[in-house]
Amino acid sequence: MFDRRTRAIALAALAGAACGAGAYYACASRVFARDDDDDDDDDDDDDYDDDDARTRRAEASTSKKRAPIDVKHTREVSRTYEALELAFATHGLDATTTTARRRFRFARRADVGTRPKTYAEMGMPSDCARLVILTMEDAPAIVSAAERATRELTRLCGTTMDAYAPGRGSLHVTLFHLSRTFEYVRAPVEFASAATLPPNAPNAREDAVAYEESAVAEALRGCGECELEVDRVCLAPSGCLILCFNDVHGNVQTIRERLARSAVGAARAQNDTVHCTLARLFARADGFQMDPERARAVQAMCATVTSALRGARFKARSATYCVERTFSHCDGRRARISLG
Repeated sequence: MFDRRTRAIALAALAGAACGAGAYYACASRVFARDDDDDDDDDDDDDYDDDDARTRRAEASTSKKRAPIDVKHTREVSRTYEALELAFATHGLDATTTTARRRFRFARRADVGTRPKTYAEMGMPSDCARLVILTMEDAPAIVSAAERATRELTRLCGTTMDAYAPGRGSLHVTLFHLSRTFEYVRAPVEFASAATLPPNAPNAREDAVAYEESAVAEALRGCGECELEVDRVCLAPSGCLILCFNDVHGNVQTIRERLARSAVGAARAQNDTVHCTLARLFARADGFQMDPERARAVQAMCATVTSALRGARFKARSATYCVERTFSHCDGRRARISLG
């Protein structure tokens, strides 16, 4: 969720602290001229498009001139987390960066809750979101402790905002995006050292995904396990409650750089951070802003959970290739890939 534009607005908060709020919002308007989640209009007619029509529409919006894949170094992540904290403390929620409500279904009854839509429901290609992740299934103790923050956030904000928290099986840290909702690349992406599948092959989409999965596994062979250390828990201006990690031995960086060199046709925009999204807040009306007292309570809650979790580590000996079916849920085709 936090790509180079989110990082830019967070760092702009640092400039805003020195230069005044005007500098922050001027930068925000440039950086977030296009919301990552607003790649398609959610027209009712889209729900009846076939998958090929969705694919053609998505590909038509992708620029033919492809810039280099943007991989920032993970040694900078702590500065980014600090900037995100400062941005929320200084300016509160930023409506230009919050997740689009149209990606979710909001029930009128509290007991039904909020759920994300599938890409089919949004009229998007079934393989529009393909990514490589670390699942939080490898860190049950950290997840249990972090869920306290999720419960407290819902308690503090649930009466004035809608909230969504994914189940444990969906919690993940994104390593690399092969295709994104706002930067669709048809499967398989181009790999530097491998031939692509012939066009019009039988079961073309399934074959393409299987090929891409095997090419990713080949690229990650011998990368070594990833060890992550909790840096903090914070609420970003986007309304996302995030569990932030440091890349202890640099293996996340190794994976990202290796995939950037190998999967040369992948999405250009990549995450700058090493984080897991624990929950999302949604404003119920345009122009909503969290009141200062509630914002301070959220900050205090995050500080308390951070003090309990900071320094906790977990090791991931495998990554997961995922063709996501539901927005931000990592619930579709999944394949474990050894990092040994």
